[in-house]
Amino acid sequence: MARITVNTEGTFPHVYLSEDLTAVAAGDPLNPTGKLEVTCLQDITISNSTGIFSWTDFCSASINKLTTPADNEISTNMVIDSVKFFGDTITPGTGAALAGVDGISRSRTKVQFMVVMNGEDTTSGAQYYKGEGYITNIAPAVSPDSPVWVSPMTIAVTGAYEVNTIT
Repeated sequence: MARITVNTEGTFPHVYLSEDLTAVAAGDPLNPTGKLEVTCLQDITISNSTGIFSWTDFCSASINKLTTPADNEISTNMVIDSVKFFGDTITPGTGAALAGVDGISRSRTKVQFMVVMNGEDTTSGAQYYKGEGYITNIAPAVSPDSPVWVSPMTIAVTGAYEVNTIT
């Protein structure tokens, strides 16, 4: 059985965000303008939740079902890095790298995303998901027994996402 390892150097999962939506349309998710790599992830969950509509009628003694459009999302928990979370205002830049995760969420800006499951965006053979969506559910938190700030982050996917392998 082939496993997708994520716990060795070079195989950590990566999340990339960009406000450059043309990169996805052009099929180039690897090098969009102003790309932001969201680092220090604690976990990632990729959800495809296809809805089901159920009804009954007098033609059958059973319940009938049809699928409805899927509600897709990417959820993660991240350790907050001040530059990645609040934006890089010291190094000149544009787009997602300048705005940071919090800025993208607050401005309600649609972004392209790419989640590489087992490597970086240049790792040949790595599996990835890509598409467009909005950043939601930002909620920085800290506690006495946790010495770092952490926050959930959800990408509410608009439309479908693509699943592929980096070649």
